[in-house]
Amino acid sequence: LACSLVAARSHETAYRFAQITDIHLEPFYNPEKGHRKGGVCRVDDAFNKSMCIPFRVEPEAEAYPFGRLNCDPPMALLRSLMEHMTRVSHHAKPEFVIFTGDIPSHSLSCQYHQARTIQLVIDTLATELKDVAPKWYPVMGNNDYFPNYNVSLQPGSTWQRYVASLYGRRGILQGEQLETFGLGGFYAATPRLGLRLLVLNTVVWSFKVLDWAATPKKNVHHHQVVVDSSAYNGYPSPLSELDLTDWVWDTRSVGKKIFVACDQRPRDPYGQIAWAKKQLAEARAAGERVIIAGHVPPGNKVGENNFCPNHLQDLEALSREFGDIVEVQLEFRMVWDDNDGEPKAVSSVLVSAGVTPRKHCNPSWRLFDVSSKHDVHDFTQFFLLLTQTDIQWNLNKKWRMLHLEGLDENVSWRFWRRQYSFRQQYGVGLDPRDLEHLFHRMRWNPRLLKTYLRNMFSDTVGTNDYFDYICDMRYLGAKDNGECAAKGRLLQQHSDGLVPASSQQERLATAEEANADLAAQFDGALHPDLAVSAGFYVQVHWVVFAGMATLFGALLTTIVVLAQRLKALSRADYIPLA
Repeated sequence: LACSLVAARSHETAYRFAQITDIHLEPFYNPEKGHRKGGVCRVDDAFNKSMCIPFRVEPEAEAYPFGRLNCDPPMALLRSLMEHMTRVSHHAKPEFVIFTGDIPSHSLSCQYHQARTIQLVIDTLATELKDVAPKWYPVMGNNDYFPNYNVSLQPGSTWQRYVASLYGRRGILQGEQLETFGLGGFYAATPRLGLRLLVLNTVVWSFKVLDWAATPKKNVHHHQVVVDSSAYNGYPSPLSELDLTDWVWDTRSVGKKIFVACDQRPRDPYGQIAWAKKQLAEARAAGERVIIAGHVPPGNKVGENNFCPNHLQDLEALSREFGDIVEVQLEFRMVWDDNDGEPKAVSSVLVSAGVTPRKHCNPSWRLFDVSSKHDVHDFTQFFLLLTQTDIQWNLNKKWRMLHLEGLDENVSWRFWRRQYSFRQQYGVGLDPRDLEHLFHRMRWNPRLLKTYLRNMFSDTVGTNDYFDYICDMRYLGAKDNGECAAKGRLLQQHSDGLVPASSQQERLATAEEANADLAAQFDGALHPDLAVSAGFYVQVHWVVFAGMATLFGALLTTIVVLAQRLKALSRADYIPLA
């Protein structure tokens, strides 16, 4: 049966959907603070854990305008992402978007900041995603609770219903979806006839669920403006049973975290597994395919976000029982069946890098290709190279002025790139048997595994910001080195006579490649408003062409030398299975 299912899968694309995850917007963004610790890049008064100041969004940062590795990003990155998704949709419009959770930046000082950040992002997505797709579906992430992982094990907590109301106010969730999301952060949807989407709250299954009652707490002093602030900026809750007229902000924060022991939890919080099983049975009876979306993935992603054993067993059992209709789980991980002879993969679980660069990843998002039979057979990942963007952006005065005015997205979207297509990169699709084959290839091929990891982290090098290495080369003293790293700039103006000319060529190439990449990827004529005026970016001199001719000659010689070596290595990526 498994073989016949694989053989029947289609690779034609009938429609698409997009996925974004882990935005982690930092409203108080300051790229000169905290990036070397991989922690919080935030202005001092908002980073004060004993004080909750009035909410604001910091003015546009001159250094690292779209974000910095090891930092959560500013609004400029979210604007750029939305504009790029809109431009891509001109060529390949997704029918829906799945947002798999985590809205606010890490370690915000108070519940008030958490709530206002979540509302700001939801309102932004509700407005901007209209130009990308007609519908989008949100998921609860662990940072969407305050504090992190403070998810109630009982249904219908005040915070869960409050977050639900933020989506309900903008019409993102309605009716039964809004009701079950308010109970426990889960719901079902039908994005397209014959396709069912199950959104699950996987945070509640994590080892890290906070024991709020037992955890020591610290009081955070709240500014009077905060004390007087209502639960919402604007109109009230759409949930009739959620009365927030007497809303009082929680002034407590956590000390040392204590987690709820796995053996002290309900076996099925909110009855979510039972609900999912009923939904899957209905989908099978109706002949539907199913996509499951969650935030915290099962197993180890490189960290410790494992599920409690009982919850993991329940999810694995669900995946095995309904593996014939579950198309993909968006939370690269596989669910295995070890009970019938040789282990085999029965379900695909895909983990995405995310928008925030805090975990050493360039910002990224994905566009999935789906057949008319709802076979999810490929995805394309787009990403923003923060290093190149920062260097080129700061060499152009017009772009810097646009950024300071908050009008940069009409230029910054061009710096996003198509990173890879999964099928083109690995030669397989996304069904469990294909991924099992890829898994075995990576076991014996370190080079292929290295490629996979590079793609997983969106093409970053090392765990530090690029300018940290420049500062290490230039300044030996700790004070100057630290100041250079914080600012992301050399402390003295160097005479870099050759840099502007080469960078001009790079800027022109960046603009042209952005348009060419979209046109080539989606086989369509360029939309008129995508045309780039070369004069707007830089004046092109004949020296550029002379230099290109010289480089071409050198490259041609190199290609001839490498051709035979590549021929010998070309089979290394396709070692047959034992």
